[in-house]
Amino acid sequence: MKVLLTGANGFIGSHVLELLLERGFEVAALLRKTSDTSFIEACLPRVEVRYGALGSPDSVRKAVRGVDAVVHCAGLTKAVRKSQYHEVNADGTRDMVAACSACADSVRHLVHVSSLSVSGPGTSESPAREDAAPNPISAYGKSKALAEEHVRRDCRVPYTILRPAAVYGPRDRDLLVAFRMVGRGVLFLLGGGEQMVSLVYAADVAQGIVAAVGREAAFGRTYHLAHGVPWSQRAVLSKMAQAMGVSPLRIVVPVPLAYAAGLLCSLWSKATNAPSMLSLPKIPELIAPGWVCTTAAAEEELGFVARTPLEEGLRLTADWYGNNGWLRRR
Repeated sequence: MKVLLTGANGFIGSHVLELLLERGFEVAALLRKTSDTSFIEACLPRVEVRYGALGSPDSVRKAVRGVDAVVHCAGLTKAVRKSQYHEVNADGTRDMVAACSACADSVRHLVHVSSLSVSGPGTSESPAREDAAPNPISAYGKSKALAEEHVRRDCRVPYTILRPAAVYGPRDRDLLVAFRMVGRGVLFLLGGGEQMVSLVYAADVAQGIVAAVGREAAFGRTYHLAHGVPWSQRAVLSKMAQAMGVSPLRIVVPVPLAYAAGLLCSLWSKATNAPSMLSLPKIPELIAPGWVCTTAAAEEELGFVARTPLEEGLRLTADWYGNNGWLRRR
């Protein structure tokens, strides 16, 4: 089976690419000519590179021709302006759906990688469910929800929608900010750090994505991809400190102060035109009651179980950061 992979050079996409090749799939990757391919240099000799971009519908249609399935991993997780989420996540997916539909005689499956942010907040007592109405509470989540609408409404080929929880692991630049802060000896706990979250290690989420490719039982279905055990924000950061061998000072951050910090980061992002993981539009996600989700459907229908324990995943992540110069070792 030949698979077109978008976002192959990114954090999640690079792990998916490695696993697709390991499993014997023939892979084409949609890349810009200016794409940073440092994560996938070792894979490129075995990959057919098809140049184009989600903002260019013609190039997307050309990239889709002649493949059996599409795994759509490309997306934007942080932005300077809210409109950028819409342009990349929603409009980009619309272009991909149109391309797959135009090639419905050859494309047999679209696997769309979405986000738990579409399901919305959930707690251990009342976890977010895939079969409930979407409940995004941020600009990012709303853009991913709109992308899912394009898939469900307009896709003329069988599709599967996957909603990973918070993904961490080697090559992740988003959680790197937290690692660096903890490594400097400070552990910030927003509102006391009691928010419960579902997480998933990058190599595990790649397993779930590849498991869905071509699986007829998954056609038309939506699944969460997450480890079955949620953790509190406090516990995650404490385990992070353990992985780095540090004992940071714990500082509780009141919610109003978080809003102030988000506003300052947003203003700085606009002034420098550089996106930040902490921004005013992200605050609703940070102060939500929790981000816990159900995982039974993926286990029953995809055979997916996230097997990497949090402690091991954080240790592997910290080791990768240190070995690649992203994190100062002590």
